[in-house]
Amino acid sequence: MLKHITALLAIALIVAGCTDTDPIVVDTFRGNPISGNLPVRVTAAGGPYLATSTLTIPAGQTTTIEAGTEIRFEPGVSLVVNGKIDARGNEIAPITFTSGSRNPTRGDWDGIWLNSADPASVFEYCRFIYGAKFGRHFSYDTTNGELDSTRIEYGCLTLLNSSPTVSHSWFLASGFHGVYCDSTSDPVIQRSVFFDNAGNGVYIESGANPNIRYNIIAENDDYGVFCAMPTEERRDDVNVSYNIVIENFSGEFNLQAPVRLGRIAGANGNLDSCDYKFNLRLNPEFVNASKIKNGTSWDFHLNPWSSAIDAGPVGTSLDGDGTRLDLGVYSYTYRPGEIRRLFTVGTLTAAGSPYTLSSDIYLPSGQNLNIDAGVEIRVEGRFTIRAKGRILSSGTSANPVRIKSASLSPIKGDWLGLIFDSGGDPSSVLSYTEISHARWGVKLIGQDIRIVNCTFMDTDSVGVYCDNISNPTIENCRFIRNSIAGIICRFNSSPTISGNFIYGGQGYGIHAAGSSRPEVKNNVICFNGTDGMRIENLSNAEIVNNVFASNGYFGLVCSNNSSPVVTNNIFYRNGSVLRGGRGIFAENSSFPQITYNDFWGNPVSPVSISSDTTLNMATNIITDPSFVGAAGTAYEEYWLKAGSLCIDAGDPAILDPNGSRSDMGAFGGPGAR
Repeated sequence: MLKHITALLAIALIVAGCTDTDPIVVDTFRGNPISGNLPVRVTAAGGPYLATSTLTIPAGQTTTIEAGTEIRFEPGVSLVVNGKIDARGNEIAPITFTSGSRNPTRGDWDGIWLNSADPASVFEYCRFIYGAKFGRHFSYDTTNGELDSTRIEYGCLTLLNSSPTVSHSWFLASGFHGVYCDSTSDPVIQRSVFFDNAGNGVYIESGANPNIRYNIIAENDDYGVFCAMPTEERRDDVNVSYNIVIENFSGEFNLQAPVRLGRIAGANGNLDSCDYKFNLRLNPEFVNASKIKNGTSWDFHLNPWSSAIDAGPVGTSLDGDGTRLDLGVYSYTYRPGEIRRLFTVGTLTAAGSPYTLSSDIYLPSGQNLNIDAGVEIRVEGRFTIRAKGRILSSGTSANPVRIKSASLSPIKGDWLGLIFDSGGDPSSVLSYTEISHARWGVKLIGQDIRIVNCTFMDTDSVGVYCDNISNPTIENCRFIRNSIAGIICRFNSSPTISGNFIYGGQGYGIHAAGSSRPEVKNNVICFNGTDGMRIENLSNAEIVNNVFASNGYFGLVCSNNSSPVVTNNIFYRNGSVLRGGRGIFAENSSFPQITYNDFWGNPVSPVSISSDTTLNMATNIITDPSFVGAAGTAYEEYWLKAGSLCIDAGDPAILDPNGSRSDMGAFGGPGAR
């Protein structure tokens, strides 16, 4: 094979150095010239080196290359290993094999060729950059007097009857394959990154059986892993496991690879979908992904939310921090109190607080999570906490549980919220829990949990979202400054909403749609930007003993075939002359039953209803309810003063806790507090 390796003359150009953070740094010193046989030890101090012609490690010789060594190659120049190479860098001082051109491009130099090399050869923390130009090598045949040529497959690292161990290394911007394995080569290739190579990440000839594991193989111009066969048949198997293989232009695996490679077959230890060899097709989420794409950085450290973290085998191959093996060159080290991907503990204690969530988090079905009083959970990005298991968040009035943005200057929507998934445990309870600056405070999908004495504030969507037949109990909670609504009920959801203070949202206090039937009792719904409550699209509700005060347009809107029972409520100063200005507005075949309510200060009219709906004002009154508070910014300010005409004026069939006829407003009826 050596006869096919061409050494080109050195060109007097300024070389480009390579570092993790900026691979194209102009270096006016081109390097110390070397050629021929390498010595038994190549020191970092003697470099950087400039290979001006083919470098060789002869058969029988072991050459050790020190950590931090950089060898630059003139165009077309290669390193040929017939003996043993021991190239062990480290994370701080990797060994670099790269182009010696001032403006390096793919395939500038001819790569490293192992030709029947010692199987104990090692590459560790080595960077292979800009090697192996496509189409530079051919084999020739003169059968029948005609010259025929066939392109030889090769890579930045070409293995011919050689089986080294390659670990924690980078194969970047090669002009052909990253690594080529001929039919007699069975290397171990692990914890490495293959990125932006012009050919395949790894090319495996028929008969070769390398062990390719724990790598990230992404954005190569051909396949991630190519399995060659003499015919169109598939290989029975190939040992490619626990890798991320994604966004390679031709595909992740070619048609001759085992049929199950790349096809979803299950989940790994992180519960991420993977094939039968635990290979993932997920974004590795590099820290400097945008800079990597535009070529200004080759820093392949992982963001905390990367699916590559803890994606190795369960129970073996632990990283230095004791967690499962990470994929790629760099290990991720957990910070104290950091939680990511899965809840792996049963209890979050105040002593361990604060906790940091640095990725989407999931609590699987059948698992319990207890959150003790005083715990603070800080979410570092737009992540969700999803649960199919049971969460018991047990704050107290003095020591609530707080789930919040980790930002020092939080804004609405900093994180995405706590989601209880359909089919999960319905016995979760949130008590005295404060959730702030999320998109949804809590989103329920077919869930019936209890939410009591909690606070939801400054969401950029909804405090509590009840979706797809969710029937939770939402009791004695505070909803403050939520953007779209304090509470939303959709698609046949029928929550019990009682004793809550829903204040200062930009949109609705409560919105019910899609055949939902909430029970709304003893709430104060005030100072919301549009309507105190909107009910529509075949929804109904029991709306009893609430205060709808100072909402931007209407106290209550009933639309599109929605006919709730509306009893014992106070509708106070909703809207303005130019904006709504009605206590209740009903339209589009909606026929609310409006009895024993008080309307005061709604500037356009107490009620505006469909022409075919009748209103018996004999049971409803128009009078100042005489609240105890002037500002109306707290639940307790909506108590009725002694002498209020709303006292003992409610439906006589409904009694207060003391057995008297019910009062109107949030402090009347059997649920009054």
